[in-house]
Amino acid sequence: MTKTLQDLIDESIFISTEYQARLAELTQGAGWDVDFAAPAFTLQTEPPVTLTPFLLGTESASRGSWIWSWQELGHFPAEVVSAAVQSREAGERLGVDELSTDELPVAEGLARRLTLAAKAVTGVYAHYPAGAGGGVTAWLLLDGPEFELPELTVERMMRVIAEALTTDTAVDHNLAVDSYAKLRGAHVEWDTEATCVVTVRDGAQRFWFDDHQISGVEPAEPAVGPEVLTDLAADARARAATLREDRAAAEATAARQEAEPRPAAAPAQTPVPEEVPQEQPEPIEVPEFVETEHVQEQPEPVEEPAEQPREAEEPVAAHAGAADADLPFDQEPSDRDVRPGRVSTTVVPGREPVRPAAEEAPEPAAAQHREPVAEPEVEREVVAGPGAPGSAGTEPVVEGEETAEEEQGERKKGFFSRFFGL
Repeated sequence: MTKTLQDLIDESIFISTEYQARLAELTQGAGWDVDFAAPAFTLQTEPPVTLTPFLLGTESASRGSWIWSWQELGHFPAEVVSAAVQSREAGERLGVDELSTDELPVAEGLARRLTLAAKAVTGVYAHYPAGAGGGVTAWLLLDGPEFELPELTVERMMRVIAEALTTDTAVDHNLAVDSYAKLRGAHVEWDTEATCVVTVRDGAQRFWFDDHQISGVEPAEPAVGPEVLTDLAADARARAATLREDRAAAEATAARQEAEPRPAAAPAQTPVPEEVPQEQPEPIEVPEFVETEHVQEQPEPVEEPAEQPREAEEPVAAHAGAADADLPFDQEPSDRDVRPGRVSTTVVPGREPVRPAAEEAPEPAAAQHREPVAEPEVEREVVAGPGAPGSAGTEPVVEGEETAEEEQGERKKGFFSRFFGL
């Protein structure tokens, strides 16, 4: 069975709106912090609320692309990227190319559409677009026991549907209503393609459709009794449990793929010809394609070409400004939709990235925190751990590594440069 990206969006739009409303209740306009190493997304409320974050990907205005977090595993814990891997596997299975293409050109509303589609295949229905600075937004799915929803009533169902339809995101309202009813343990009975009755605990509503658009709603007689609704609620819980199991399998896949050895890259340098004596009394002319560190043991200084600037060493942009408004429902993000906070992460243990020998030794741990950036009305800072975005120049210098590992370190730095838009 194949689906389209819009099919998945229609399946999740109503329940997504309900979860976004619950997230707005939890945030209470408070700031937030996210630590992918924990992992934890903490709302600075009283008392604080800690949720589980899943990083789907980042949208970079400067680079002009969306990058899925699974495009190169190992930079985040497997749990953090598990929902993204689960989305990729579902995209491959359902034929939704947008979920299985590692990088996509930015288009208006694309990040939100990809996030809504990911909700349909992961069963994680709350999201938060977290500003990471430099015009980059990290799109997160959030989960936790705090998102447990109350029993669905007629009033709640109609309020959620009405709010979701104001965004003009849903295209097939028939599919959207049918999916929402099943996900919330309600009963939906279709008379024809033009009308259906949705029964919940305290009543029922008849929906009328014209060309797959809701054209009218009116009270109706319940089509089933409480016993059937109890069974349907159990079916909804079983469906959610299946998606959790799929996500656990995706996490194991991410961990396994990260543990698989990668083929070593071919050395980029050409060895010095054998006919050149090892101890040369005069300076040796080094070809441009020979890396300078391989002739550093010559007794005389070697004139070498200027080193090209590395992409990862470009200045890191400060955290972007944001206004005070929160994200109450499932709407398009704007400058005011993202609350200030700080993002910190730690690279999954593995080979340490190699920094050029000319760089200084790592600073004390306290020095790895970025200074707060003053903004109107609020103060925000970006806290980055070793190897995290925005911590260029603070990674330790590793001596004696082989050339392939040095190139592996450069590849990881290149990933962060692309992923966080530097």
